[in-house]
Amino acid sequence: MNLDVQTLLVALFANVCATAIALPLLMGWQVSRAARHFQMAAVLQCGAWALFLIAPRIHDRALTAVSLGVLAASFALTWSALTAWLGPRPGRRLVWGMAALIPLVYAWLYPSYPARVGTANAMLAVQMLFICIALAWPAPRCSLRWRALVLASMVTLFFVTSWRGVLGAFFTDAYPFYRAMHPVNMSAALANLVALMLVTLGMLAAWREEAERELRRQAQTDGLTHLPNRQSFLERAAFALAHATRYEEPLAVVMIDIDHFKQINDTHGHAAGDLALQNMARALRSCHRASDLVCRYGGEEFCVLLTRAEAHDALHFDTRLRAALQAQAQGPALRYSAGVALRQPGDRTIEDILARADAALYQAKAEGRDRLVRSAGLDEQKELQLDA
Repeated sequence: MNLDVQTLLVALFANVCATAIALPLLMGWQVSRAARHFQMAAVLQCGAWALFLIAPRIHDRALTAVSLGVLAASFALTWSALTAWLGPRPGRRLVWGMAALIPLVYAWLYPSYPARVGTANAMLAVQMLFICIALAWPAPRCSLRWRALVLASMVTLFFVTSWRGVLGAFFTDAYPFYRAMHPVNMSAALANLVALMLVTLGMLAAWREEAERELRRQAQTDGLTHLPNRQSFLERAAFALAHATRYEEPLAVVMIDIDHFKQINDTHGHAAGDLALQNMARALRSCHRASDLVCRYGGEEFCVLLTRAEAHDALHFDTRLRAALQAQAQGPALRYSAGVALRQPGDRTIEDILARADAALYQAKAEGRDRLVRSAGLDEQKELQLDA
């Protein structure tokens, strides 16, 4: 079977149309911003190649210019999807600027075949180059495998597009029209067909990686307060304790229990109880340091691990937290009881410290609530703060 450029373009159009239809069916409509941009890019690819195929029969100048603009917009959306997955990348204004300028420049230069072909391909190549830069830029959280696949595909598209632009601009006799049977043009059409399919596979892998990362996050996060949950806290706290033990650094654990939480639910309703938990979480986030760990331990209990912290650091944290709760305007006024335990040389696991902090918390409640009590080890308890 003899292949020509028109046949390859029809195959490419069928490929991108199938992709544009399949992606929403496969991924669903409730997807992340990155996945939505990817879906929109596929739809625009389909529209661009449809316009390009019908342009010679209706109005070549206008429809080809529009098709190039739509194609450039699809590359801009691909770049946006990548930045949402990979993190901030350079070139946003340039990539989107090219999408806006290409149809205008192509229509303006239309009377000169070398100028319009060379310029349009050069502008598309610039977009592809910045997509390659986005993929090659470091992104520790994302897999190198799908990035390498998409990068290799986009590098191929960049070179064949640039090559075709040079051919049309400077060797016009060898490439006098878009569907000319030139080896470069044939290679470019075939490369587009294969590379866009591989890009789709790579982007699907990126979406799957994002979905798996979100599932892990949800498994480690309390749904109401958006703080780490107990299991996540225990795993991270074990590493913090191992680090503190190795380098002989102080470490404190504070167990917190909202006072009279059942009365809040009974008097104001469960919605008020949920708001109280969210307010406590908000106050905790505003008071802890980046190196500290905070979690919703269960029910109305919260736990804080303070790294490189002595007893006076725990007291200062408690003072900041109570002030933050008093400053909140919404929801019922919150008071809490707390127990704090410091790392001791004999502590083997984080549970050893938690047990002492929990015992100190129960003593704080037994002594009248609304206070912080320190576990000094051995069974001796020392109160740090009187009633607030």
